[in-house]
Amino acid sequence: MERATRYDGLLAAMPVLVVGGLLAGWLSAVPTAVGAGFGSALAGIVVALSLFVVPPE
Repeated sequence: MERATRYDGLLAAMPVLVVGGLLAGWLSAVPTAVGAGFGSALAGIVVALSLFVVPPE
């Protein structure tokens, strides 16, 4: 098995951020849609970083 790269970490971070936002919305006073939106926005930042700041080689 090959070593994990930074891109594997970025791919793993995207769904974790969305689920984290959903859980934050579900477990707090923040509406679930707001939590999901915030998590999705963070995941979008990760996508932008992975495409434009540290693009695949």
